[in-house]
Amino acid sequence: MKLQQLRYFAAVYEQGSFSAAAEKVNATQSGLSMHVSQIEKRYGVSLFVRSSSGVTPTETGRNFYLEAVKVLAAARHAEDRLQALSGAVVGHVHVGLMPTFTRAVLTSVLLRIAKEYPEVRVSISEAYSGVLADGVAEGRLDFGVVPSSFEVDDLLISKPMGEDRECLVCSPGRDVPLTKGGVQLRDMAPLRMALPGPGNARRNRIENYLNVNQIEVAELLELDTMHGTLSLVANSDWVTILPGILCLPDLDGSRRKVVPLADPPLYVDYMRIETRQRPLNPAAQVFADVLQEELNSALEIDPTSRT
Repeated sequence: MKLQQLRYFAAVYEQGSFSAAAEKVNATQSGLSMHVSQIEKRYGVSLFVRSSSGVTPTETGRNFYLEAVKVLAAARHAEDRLQALSGAVVGHVHVGLMPTFTRAVLTSVLLRIAKEYPEVRVSISEAYSGVLADGVAEGRLDFGVVPSSFEVDDLLISKPMGEDRECLVCSPGRDVPLTKGGVQLRDMAPLRMALPGPGNARRNRIENYLNVNQIEVAELLELDTMHGTLSLVANSDWVTILPGILCLPDLDGSRRKVVPLADPPLYVDYMRIETRQRPLNPAAQVFADVLQEELNSALEIDPTSRT
């Protein structure tokens, strides 16, 4: 069996139709259909159920896909290894990051990459979890970073990156009743709270925390803009809940006050997502390594305003 046949089969599986797969791999629909049919006839199996609306993998097709992507990943790894043996790390990496990461660690990562790997070209896309996952699955992003609460499908694999502490963020002059380890939101209720919309992976976690701990919210404002949220809470009596590393630029307390949630605390885990079929190329791997190192350093900082 040829690698090309495996690539074509994997494309049809991932796209759910021969026409979409043909467009993705820059081939003809009839060519893809022929290659898949050759596999089915040679081994006497049915890989897809065809219909006018597309294809659905059979149980055999699903099992074969899991094995096929391992072979394709190994082939890609061998190619990347050969490139690495030829000299310096070169190439283009396209990474998808949440606003948390673009504000907290991106600058230090880019400066290090420019200094240590001058032949690596970098493109960054900022978005929320669902958009990033789609970008990775469709091959537009080499990898993305999302909260671990985000559910990935069988096209993606995830790798843990670290645990962060969620914090109350409010105006610098607001009186916050501190307790050991941070702030109890019950002591501040009722709250005017700005949160991301329902499509954001963080929304359900925060709402569940508020409900379980019986924290009264007098007014809720949905804001799917990090810049707008930060500006609002800095200049009003609205408050929000944000990850600790995102708040690092505000720890001097001059623009916003940052206090970890306590009794109980609330945590968020981060993970890197990538496709099963395509392992990270050398350029993407060095970016991922530097990103992890900078994240580790950021997570060691106490997320409390020094006022």
